[in-house]
Amino acid sequence: MAEEHALPLGKTLEEERAWFEAQVKECEAHLLRFAYYLTGNTERAKDLVQEAFLRAFQYRHSFDRRYPFENWVSAILLNIHRQREKKDRFLKFFSAFWQAEREDEEEDFAEQLEDEGEGPETIALKRQVIRDVYRCIERLPAKMKEVMVLCDIMGYSYEEASEVIGCPIGTVRSRLHRARRYVKKALEAAYGDELLGLWG
Repeated sequence: MAEEHALPLGKTLEEERAWFEAQVKECEAHLLRFAYYLTGNTERAKDLVQEAFLRAFQYRHSFDRRYPFENWVSAILLNIHRQREKKDRFLKFFSAFWQAEREDEEEDFAEQLEDEGEGPETIALKRQVIRDVYRCIERLPAKMKEVMVLCDIMGYSYEEASEVIGCPIGTVRSRLHRARRYVKKALEAAYGDELLGLWG
């Protein structure tokens, strides 16, 4: 059985593709059922299976012939589903925060400045800086934006952000460093020394 499902290594791409398509035919129906149980939606299940097969073909040379092909692709499919679930939860929060909570926090910030004795011009300028910070974040590449929102806005630790995004902590740190540097440079270019003077 193992030899029957073994990837024909060293063969042509056409032979590898023929082998792969034969394996797909044997387990596609099972994977569709599995994906439907996970998602509860036929179209999402089909999309999930398609992505799992695409990723499996991309990494076909890592397939261990000692195990069934179906089990291997099922593990890939489950991993993709988990990643999508995390991303969906993040995007729901992100959307709600961007559309509603940001305005509330901006008003709270202005009230705090008034209580501290800041004048109208300083308050207006600081509020504009905050808006520009959000605009900078919105322009960040998606992966950098994710870590900055999670760590700097939502207050997640590096470990928590790593779990949500599904990448090593070192990657989170690197992306966050680059994101902060981008925002800092953008604000310095717009405000110069005036920006530093605003916060003492």
